[in-house]
Amino acid sequence: MKITKYFILSSILLSLVLPEIKIGYVDSNEIMNNFEEVRQVQVDLEKEQRRLEGEYNNIVNRLDSLKQEYERQRLLMSETRRYEKENEIVNMEKSVQKFQLDKFGPEGEIYKTQNQLLKPVLTKIDQVIHTVGSERGYDFILDAQSGALLYALDSHNLTEAVMDELSKTTGSVKE
Repeated sequence: MKITKYFILSSILLSLVLPEIKIGYVDSNEIMNNFEEVRQVQVDLEKEQRRLEGEYNNIVNRLDSLKQEYERQRLLMSETRRYEKENEIVNMEKSVQKFQLDKFGPEGEIYKTQNQLLKPVLTKIDQVIHTVGSERGYDFILDAQSGALLYALDSHNLTEAVMDELSKTTGSVKE
């Protein structure tokens, strides 16, 4: 919230100092909370998450059953059979961990699905922000939540000038 207040205050001060620059902002949280397509993505994602959690619970239940069976029969098993069952339990535990990482880890299926489902929605939002910025004559549109730049006139893009200057001063810029 501090960043948002600082951002808005800076934007107001900047627009007072440079009245020819028109700056706007959007609240990305409000857009994400109220845009129906985002809600649908959330519903679809929750269904997928429940499905994956069901699969995970089935694997964990099989592991628990395997452990319980082993504990009940351990004293009656030969050393070789005990060793085989212990290896089976260890392998099943590894499978559970692998499943959890593959499905729910940082690069897991649930996050890939989320990105896949959200990408077209975020593209629509981005297109609308650019349309509004262009039609209403804004130089910049920022996100009030993160302070990220969402829209800028190409005339304000200084990348080429910086690259040219870097090339002149260091000579280490690819052409």
